[in-house]
Amino acid sequence: MSSRFLVALMFGLVLSLGVVAQTSAATSHAFGYDAVRQLDKSVDDGQLNLSYQLSLGRRSGLVLGAATGDDYRVFEAGFKRYNQKYLSGTFFQLGAAYWDGDQASSDLGADLRLGYELPLSRWMVASAAVSAVYGVDHPVTGKSDDILFRPHLGIKIHF
Repeated sequence: MSSRFLVALMFGLVLSLGVVAQTSAATSHAFGYDAVRQLDKSVDDGQLNLSYQLSLGRRSGLVLGAATGDDYRVFEAGFKRYNQKYLSGTFFQLGAAYWDGDQASSDLGADLRLGYELPLSRWMVASAAVSAVYGVDHPVTGKSDDILFRPHLGIKIHF
């Protein structure tokens, strides 16, 4: 099976989960900033990562992200499901990522993310996660079959 087929299959799953999600929660928007890549130049060469999240229900959301750095750009879309409640507790995220750049040579991959979010105030949330990306050329080995693990540590402002 090709990696593009797997990504298309996962993206279809994300869309179908979004359609059947509970819509009884009030709509919430969140803008995020992934600080670990900006502050630690050894992680992805100092990338700037921004994200937007829209609630789809009481425990789920749609996430769009963009990252840019010296070596490559990453565009992500995914479905996030919380185990406790929206913007609080453990979560998993399933989505697709498009990598464009010298090292990644324009690849589409699947992105699975596991993490935890902690509300700091009524409008601010701390977020930490680890993502596993499959299907893109690994920056070290150059193989698309190698899984790339990426850390995430940031802040979200929601309203």
